[in-house]
Amino acid sequence: MKILFVGSEATPFSKTGGLADVLGALPKELVKLGVDVSVVLPKHGVTKEKYNNQLKLLCKYRVTVGNKQEYCGIESLELNGVTYYFIDNEYYFGYRNTLYGHYDDGERYGFFNNAVMQMFEHLDYYPDIIHVNDWTAGLIPYILNKKYKHLEKYKDMKTIFTIHNIAYQGVFSKHLIKYLDVEFDNELEFNDNINFLKCGINSANFVTTVSNTYAKEILHDYFGFGMSEILKSREDTLFGIINGIDYENFNPKLDPNIVYNYSPFNYLKGKRENKNALREYFNLEKNNLPIISMVSRLAEPKGFALIKEILEDYIIEKKFQFVLLGSGEPNIEHFYNYLQERYPDNVGVYIGYSDALARKIYAGSDMFLMPSRFEPCGLAQLISLKYGTLPIVRKTGGLKDSIIPFNKFTNEGTGFGFENYEAGDLAHAINSSLETYNDKPTWKTLVKRVMLEDFSWEQSAKKYLSLYKKLKEE
Repeated sequence: MKILFVGSEATPFSKTGGLADVLGALPKELVKLGVDVSVVLPKHGVTKEKYNNQLKLLCKYRVTVGNKQEYCGIESLELNGVTYYFIDNEYYFGYRNTLYGHYDDGERYGFFNNAVMQMFEHLDYYPDIIHVNDWTAGLIPYILNKKYKHLEKYKDMKTIFTIHNIAYQGVFSKHLIKYLDVEFDNELEFNDNINFLKCGINSANFVTTVSNTYAKEILHDYFGFGMSEILKSREDTLFGIINGIDYENFNPKLDPNIVYNYSPFNYLKGKRENKNALREYFNLEKNNLPIISMVSRLAEPKGFALIKEILEDYIIEKKFQFVLLGSGEPNIEHFYNYLQERYPDNVGVYIGYSDALARKIYAGSDMFLMPSRFEPCGLAQLISLKYGTLPIVRKTGGLKDSIIPFNKFTNEGTGFGFENYEAGDLAHAINSSLETYNDKPTWKTLVKRVMLEDFSWEQSAKKYLSLYKKLKEE
């Protein structure tokens, strides 16, 4: 079986978020299961900087964009048994220093979708299933159905469209249609605009998302961002498969970024040494308080409004020390900079992103905070489990599917959770974590337990393989 993944980013070539982690890890896990897997990505500027000398040019051709014929080169390399193809166009991708947020994103990714569909004939490569991811690849099932399905080599080709975050939809003026080289019809149109995500939902054979709970949530208006009714019409072909994490990458036993490597069987010293190092990094007071941390995009859906209501009181009362890594909305950045300036002994803040520092935070913290308003899957809570850092989460999306709230009467659980999106409920979950932290025998049992949890990609890959087989049979 030949599977081609299509997306806008994948580690180690390019990354802005969780999509890159998925497309960097899931394909190589499927290879271990005997699947023939390839991935096609834009050749972004960051990819060119790091990998240009390793890429091999396979072919080149022209893609129609309005009244222009744009250059497209197909370059490739192999990594971990996966063949990666790169769509090369210097104007659309090569000279840009960011992956999204440009005035012509609709045109850029419209070019990308058409270039991918033209690639098959030039390479004489025809996958059984094209697995497209998020809005940036949302036109591909539509283009396949409208322009290629009548051809012999394409007639049995199937498509899966995965929604990683339904809030990002690729919405553009309908005037963009002249640059897309496709017809304008109801599958593309939404509120008198072109909607790439809606197009993928409507046109693909199967639709998936990144956790079971999120697959159910997006059928409701609150979570569906305008797509709930369309998704209800696809409910029989909508599936939720939770993401995994790559334990070759995220593993405190192997991680070169932390000061002391540790496993579930020697974590006491490991956590202590890394906690001390984290305090030193942020110049925090050396004391016996637990450290609660966040590594997050600083955006409203991540629960920052709830945290703002209660955090300063905890810091004043010296209930715990707090560490934050992230960047985003200026008002949120301002609040945490203020906290650090006012309480430098017990608050550490890094505005920006550093993968090495993120790992130091996972290893040096006691609890990890994710009070999201919605969370399709979430990877940070899975990483924190592996590093022995207990998650405090709102029970939504993938957070609900991956974290079992601690029950002090049965000692079951792998973290702390709350239901309602309210500051009081978040405070109750934090208080429960602090109470449990002070019960040292119970806390030690919990830390070892969560480090032994298995959220490897192997489990998720097997579920995807079953879905591919089901689709191919149909």
